[in-house]
Order: sequence, then C-alpha cells, then structure tokens
Amino acid sequence: MLRFYLIVYNLICFLFWAGYLLSYFGNGMVLDTRGLILLNIAQGLAVLEIFHAIMKWVKSPVMSTVAQVSSRILVVILINIFLSNELLFNQVSAGILTVSIAWGITELVRYSFYFLAQFKVQFSALVWMRYSFFLMLYPLGVTGEWVILSAPAFANGFAITAYNGFLIVALLAYGYYFPVLFKYMLKQRKHKLKS
Repeated sequence: MLRFYLIVYNLICFLFWAGYLLSYFGNGMVLDTRGLILLNIAQGLAVLEIFHAIMKWVKSPVMSTVAQVSSRILVVILINIFLSNELLFNQVSAGILTVSIAWGITELVRYSFYFLAQFKVQFSALVWMRYSFFLMLYPLGVTGEWVILSAPAFANGFAITAYNGFLIVALLAYGYYFPVLFKYMLKQRKHKLKS
C-alpha cells in the first residue's frame, strides 16, 4: 500500500511541476492565475514530504526536509502576496523566473527518479542528473528565493521594519541551512555516483 501511495504521490508531483513549467514558459514567462494555482499545488504537495520523513517512509532527514520545504512555502506565499502589488511584483519577476527554472528542473528530475525507484528502475543518466544538477540549481534557487524575499526591503529603502527584522533572521537561517543541505547532497552524490 505504501509503495502504491509513493508511486501516485511522485507521479502527481511530477505532473503538477510539468504543468506549472508548461504554463509559465508557455505564457511567455509571465505568472498568470493558472500558473500560480499550479505552482501553489506543486509546491504545496511538498508539505507531505515532511510527514513522509517523520513516518520514515523515505530516508530523508526530517530537519533538512522541514527547512527546505518551509523556505519554499514561504517564498510561494510571498509570490501570492506580491502578485497584488505591481511594484513588488515587478521586482520579483526575475526571482520567479530563477526559482521556476531551478525548482522546476530539480523537481522534474527528483520526482521522476523517485517514481522509477518504486519500480526498481534506475537510468544512469537520471541518477547522474539527480545527484549532479543540484551543483548549479541549488545555488540558483537560493538566489531566486532571496530576490523574492528581499523585494519588500528594497521597496521600503531598508527602513527599520518588522519585515526587515524577519529578513535578517531568514538570512541567518539560510546561512546555516544552505551549507548543511549542500554538504548533505555532496555526500549523497559521492555515495550514489560511486555505486
């Protein structure tokens, strides 16, 4: 039963990410209502990965999963908020493009990898992509997230605000978790590509 659930989960996640990317790039890299709905669902489904890790249905570390999913959910919430503010939305459009590329490619590779793994199928090219693309896409995604996160600070001229205080806390969290997650992926890469 668990295997069937994970097959369906990974397939659905793959389809929503593919749908989002097709919508976003098909719309000239403009995030419209349909694209936003697809992004919200695609990224929202990742919340289940925290539960998967807690239940030990997958081998992912719980705290790393919480950190990664939480940061992305925060960014998606901000994108939803910024869509109603033209000034902020114009500032974050480059960040949306960046995270769309980084998140989209990462998730298409990751979910197809996990989907096929349920059938004990591993293509060497897909294994290599799963454990190599992050070298570029992870820093690219974090950069895009920061473009989005910092937009309100730029808009208010870095005045002393509660949001800018939050931004400092977020920067410290990213400063801690980015190297931890990146080192974890490097370790995984070494192990998986060796075998």
